[in-house]
Amino acid sequence: MTRRLLLTGANGFLGRAFLGAAAPGTEIVALGGRRQAPVPGLAVDLRDKDSVRAAVREVRPTHVLNFASLGVTRDQSTLSDLLAVNTVGALHLVDALVEEGLAAQTFLFGTAYEYADSMQRLSESATLEPKSPYAISKTTLFHSLKQYGDALPLTFLRLFNVFGPGEPAERLIPFIASKARAGEEIPLTGGEQLRDFMFAPDLIALLHRLVDVPADTASGLRTLNVGTGEGISLKTFIGYVAAALERQGLAPKLRFGALPYRTHDPMRCVADNALLSTLLGELTFTDLQIAVDKTVLALHEH
Repeated sequence: MTRRLLLTGANGFLGRAFLGAAAPGTEIVALGGRRQAPVPGLAVDLRDKDSVRAAVREVRPTHVLNFASLGVTRDQSTLSDLLAVNTVGALHLVDALVEEGLAAQTFLFGTAYEYADSMQRLSESATLEPKSPYAISKTTLFHSLKQYGDALPLTFLRLFNVFGPGEPAERLIPFIASKARAGEEIPLTGGEQLRDFMFAPDLIALLHRLVDVPADTASGLRTLNVGTGEGISLKTFIGYVAAALERQGLAPKLRFGALPYRTHDPMRCVADNALLSTLLGELTFTDLQIAVDKTVLALHEH
């Protein structure tokens, strides 16, 4: 049977990355977005329940990846805006699949920042304590998905700190690079936060492996943490970025301690990826310095 994959957020950072590594023999249809998608698509707003159901009825997907998300880059969206897209919009998609009788393998995305601060690696059973509006919208979606029982195979993936070529200008590496090229000072926190950084191409490779897992291994709602399991201080990571920029002849003016720590951000956020490893087998990740170098080089070439 032909695999037909319905993809939302095709114009976003991760959506584009997934499409760039699409497996042969997979038919992909993009849903949503006002800009023209890089694959055949349907212009549907996830907030419009009837339009979403009509699109699902037309496509009849075997797999769904819901990359569409609001507030990833800490924009000015209100909590109600975030809930309308990240929670209700995603539920419109799941409802449409159920109403059309489609047992499509469906992947929805959360964030590691749903978890409470912890000195331990974060497993899927760790305490949820979302503080930012974005994290709240994702945790609300997670709890809402429990109502579907075994109606269709749902996988809720909590992503840790993903970075790589093509990420928005507001993200950390593009922000630092832009300031360095302008010769401006770069205000930063003290950088003591411990984070689990993962290169986007590594994430996309894992997602393709997950899509290949037979449906009979998934029943109801499954939660997976997606991270490397290795923590590194933000200050050290930024040091890697600065070194990569210096190799391009730039001299980033880092000012650690110029900004206060965000009240919404945990000081430690590192994945326990044992469940993911059990499902997929060996997990391999790009060396962090090499991944940072590739990301900075892509910015330079762009």
